[in-house]
Amino acid sequence: MAVTSAVNDLIASVYELLASLFSGVYNIVHSIITAVLGLFTGFFTLMADVFSGVVDVVGGLGKFVAGNIVVIGIIAAAGYGFVRYQQTQGRSVTSSATAAQKKTT
Repeated sequence: MAVTSAVNDLIASVYELLASLFSGVYNIVHSIITAVLGLFTGFFTLMADVFSGVVDVVGGLGKFVAGNIVVIGIIAAAGYGFVRYQQTQGRSVTSSATAAQKKTT
């Protein structure tokens, strides 16, 4: 019986070796595939979060403009009035950098 149990143990050990080898290869391949899929899903999640953030910013800007439309309108009207006043006085509206260059030359 000792010889048959030794052969039986040898065959069981070879089976366990092969099962362990295939299990290790499977785990490595599974980990690589999971990492690649996680990378792609993370990228798409990032893009969705960025888009959501942009929508939130635009919505916040819209709320700001809607809440302060009177003040923005007054500032725009004052700027328009200033430009029209300068034009009726015969002076053109220039930036301060352009005016400074004209004074030095």
